Amino acid sequence: MDKWDYIKQYQQAGVYVFMALPQQKHNGIAGGFHNSFAKGDELRQWITQHPEYQNGNVGIDLSKSQLVVVDIDKHEHNGMASILAWFKSHGVNPDTLQDTYVEQTPTGGLHAFYLIPDGQDKPKHVINAIKGVDVLSNTAVMTSPSTMTIGQYRQITTFDKIKPVPRWVYDLANGLGTDRPNNIYRAKYSLADRWKMTINGFETGERNNQAMSLAGYLFAIDVMPKDIYDIMQTVNERSIEPLPDHELNTVYMSARRREEKKRAKMNDYGRD
Repeated sequence: MDKWDYIKQYQQAGVYVFMALPQQKHNGIAGGFHNSFAKGDELRQWITQHPEYQNGNVGIDLSKSQLVVVDIDKHEHNGMASILAWFKSHGVNPDTLQDTYVEQTPTGGLHAFYLIPDGQDKPKHVINAIKGVDVLSNTAVMTSPSTMTIGQYRQITTFDKIKPVPRWVYDLANGLGTDRPNNIYRAKYSLADRWKMTINGFETGERNNQAMSLAGYLFAIDVMPKDIYDIMQTVNERSIEPLPDHELNTVYMSARRREEKKRAKMNDYGRD
């Protein structure tokens, strides 16, 4: 098959495909991997406007596609040993990985692809769900027949073998019975709590925690950074005992840095 045969089979399944530069993983045009299309004609038209991508690599935009990928690392961690041990402890037949569409990455890792049925939520996007294994649902992955300087993405099974996502992928993403630490951050304040903050201000004794929670939430829903700071100042002024300006600044910058790190991980396109 040539490159367009691969692209056609992906798009016929409703998958959004983007182009990367030759021997690279990234789309350098504004929008990045979101320059993705589920129709061949639209992708070809985009390429005519950006001819440097004509002979480029092929990637899948998971954020738009009804797909999830289990990314099993090999070059940094023994992800295969981790997933086989996890399967054994959860009574999952390890042959499940061969039952769907699987690719080998240039570094020897595996990408197992699963379809998300209509009306069904995707598994969470989790880096290091267990050691050396990621669940990718909101980023991008390179796919066959892409080529890197160290090797090629190649099919282990054919794309027509792709299966609906099994229950164990959700369990893996949700950390059920895994070796993940039990001190993972969980939201202390509900959405209703945050709305109360905006009306009544931050509570004395909880000011820093509430300010961090509100700022983190606003960053997560893509409010502009300047607007976030203005909102925090307004809420702080409504507090019975407002935070000093320097403390509010510290909370804001901490929340901003945390969100930037999280987004950098989400844009890491898996490990390969």
